[in-house]
Amino acid sequence: MAKDEHKPQGSIASAVILFSVTAVLAVGSLIGGAGTNASDNPFWKPLLRAHDRISLSIGGDTIGDVYITKDGRMLRKAAPPAAEAVSGAADAVNRFAAESDVSVYLLAVPTSAGIYGESLAGAASSVSEHTVLHDLSAQLSEQVVWIEAESWLAAEKEQYIYYRTDPCWTSYGAYCAYRSAIRRLGFAAVGYDQFSVRHFRDDYRGSLVRQSHYSEIVPDLIDLYTVTDEPEDVTVTVRRSDGREQFDSYYRTGADDLQDDPTKVFFAAAEPLLRIETAHQNSKDLLLLTDRFGAAMIPFLLQHYHIIDSVNLELAGDTDWRSMTHGTYSQILILCGADTVTAPDGLAAMLSTAPAQTEPAP
Repeated sequence: MAKDEHKPQGSIASAVILFSVTAVLAVGSLIGGAGTNASDNPFWKPLLRAHDRISLSIGGDTIGDVYITKDGRMLRKAAPPAAEAVSGAADAVNRFAAESDVSVYLLAVPTSAGIYGESLAGAASSVSEHTVLHDLSAQLSEQVVWIEAESWLAAEKEQYIYYRTDPCWTSYGAYCAYRSAIRRLGFAAVGYDQFSVRHFRDDYRGSLVRQSHYSEIVPDLIDLYTVTDEPEDVTVTVRRSDGREQFDSYYRTGADDLQDDPTKVFFAAAEPLLRIETAHQNSKDLLLLTDRFGAAMIPFLLQHYHIIDSVNLELAGDTDWRSMTHGTYSQILILCGADTVTAPDGLAAMLSTAPAQTEPAP
């Protein structure tokens, strides 16, 4: 029997078609200017989708910088971080803690690639994120309390703790980390059975869909959690340099921009600075410095604090959040993803200036 007779005929045909489609796209990009916006062109979009499907069908596992797993999950393909990235982040956190008057806690968590990356042959994402978190915790000063969450999330990895189409955790993933974090912060966790869950949207296609322009993945659910019995009164104040607005719920279910980005149903995903005030009349106030991971965590944290001032560092930019978050905080929690730790404009840059003005709680 000839050697080529061992090759699956379907794979050969798919490879030929893939080559043909790739050639058409390449020529089209030169002649027709398809370029970077080809995926938005009504003529090229079907060809791009055909190219992606065929590539995956013959054993490929990436579209651009996005991995597509066999179980229908998208993972970001990230380059190894710069050698000094972790030490720079640790130094920034240590300086911040040294200049603060209250206890500083750090909860840095894996992205979806850090939890599920081992399912991909040759993928270094899980190894690099595990190393990032291990090295970060080892370089923190005694003034920073490290909150370990990676093992808790890994233990729940068969559950719906991360979105399929986005690197961020789901609301349930945030709850799994909350159980560990809240104990380190000095409280007993509220049991899962005390929350009611509302499926807000079931058609969420996250940042990895937008990045790869590949939509052949089951869309994600966005869930909203509230306490079942005796719900607490909550006042949310959006703080802006040009004024403030107040609302009576942490969720903005009637917002006009949710069609484009339903994650903005969480105020913290839509606004750089928030003050969330609850009916809890205890002495605990919290300053939360976070990225996109904090949005789903706040509904659980607010069960324990009278006031939470939340700063979305990714959205705050040049906002003078330090002067706008003056308060009598008992604790400061820095919550971010492993990718924020190592990004050039990530945690070190976000904390590079003087810390927020804080006063110890009585």
